[in-house]
Amino acid sequence: MTDKKFLGKIHGEPWDALAKGPREALAAIWNDYLAEVLQISAKSERYKILRREIEAAAGFKEVYEGWNTLPPESRAIAWRRLMTASRNHLLKRAESCVRCGECCIKGSPILLNRDLGLFHREVLTLNDVYTLRPGEKATTREGEVIALTEERLKVREVPGTRQCWFFLAANQTCRIYEDRPEQCRRQNCWGEPPPPPAPEELLQRRHLFAGAPEMWDLIAAHQARCDCAEVVRRLAEVGDGSEAAGDALFEALHFDHYLRQMLIDDWEMTPGATEFLLGRPLSDFLGTLGLNATLTPEGVFSLSSRREPA
Repeated sequence: MTDKKFLGKIHGEPWDALAKGPREALAAIWNDYLAEVLQISAKSERYKILRREIEAAAGFKEVYEGWNTLPPESRAIAWRRLMTASRNHLLKRAESCVRCGECCIKGSPILLNRDLGLFHREVLTLNDVYTLRPGEKATTREGEVIALTEERLKVREVPGTRQCWFFLAANQTCRIYEDRPEQCRRQNCWGEPPPPPAPEELLQRRHLFAGAPEMWDLIAAHQARCDCAEVVRRLAEVGDGSEAAGDALFEALHFDHYLRQMLIDDWEMTPGATEFLLGRPLSDFLGTLGLNATLTPEGVFSLSSRREPA
C-alpha cells in the first residue's frame, strides 16, 4: 500500500505539524526545508543528487519509516538530527561539482591555454576536438547563435546533440573527469556563471603546430585560401554578377575538399582529425549560409539554395 500524500496546510512554525502529524506531514515539511536550503530547482539533476546524498547522510529513510510511532520528544530530536546532518553535508558540497552532467549535455567545452597539456598527455587527441574558425557560427550554452571573431578549439559533441562526447549519459559520468578541460573546472552551477574566457586565453592551432612547420604551413595555406570572411565576401560579389568571385569560390571549395581527401588517403588521418587541423568543411559553412554545396560524380561542386523543409 502506498503512502498517502499529505494535503494539509502548514502555517508558520512547523513544530505542531511535526509533533502531531503523520509521516506525510514530515515529508511535506522536509520538501519545503530542502527547497529553502538548496535554492535550486527541484527538477534539476543537481537537486536530485544533493537530495539523495543529504537523505543518505541524515538517515531520512529510517526516520520517515518510523515517524508514526515516535513520541513528540523523539520527533523533535530526529528533526534536529535531520537538519544538522543536512547542513553539515551542504557545507561540504554546496559549492562544488556533484557531477550531475547538466552542463555536459548543454554543450562541450572550448579549450583554453591551460589545456595544452591534455594533448601532451594524450588525454585529448586530434579526433576528440574540432576547430571553429573566425566567421563561423556557434551556439552558446544559452542557445544564442553568434558569429565568432576568433578561432576556437572545441571538444566534440555526440552526433545529433550538443552533449559533450566524453559524458556518458547512461550513468552520468565523464570519461576524463580527473583531466577535464579548464572551462569544465570553471563551471559554477551553484552560483553566478563564470565570465567568458578572454580572447588571449583561447587555445589555438598555432599553440600546437607552430613548432611543426610542415603541419603549420599546410594550416596557414588552407586558411589563406578558405577564409570564412573571404567566402562571405565572394558570395556577395557573385550575387552582384562577378564571375571572378564565383571562380574563386569554387576554387576554395575544391581546395578544401581535396586537401582533406589527401590527408585521409596519404596521411591516414580520420575525417574527424581533418576537422581539427583545417576546421569544419567549407561545404558545411556554406550550409549555414543557406547554400548546398554538392559534389557531382565528375568531382566538381555545384551550388544551390537550401530550402527549409515545409
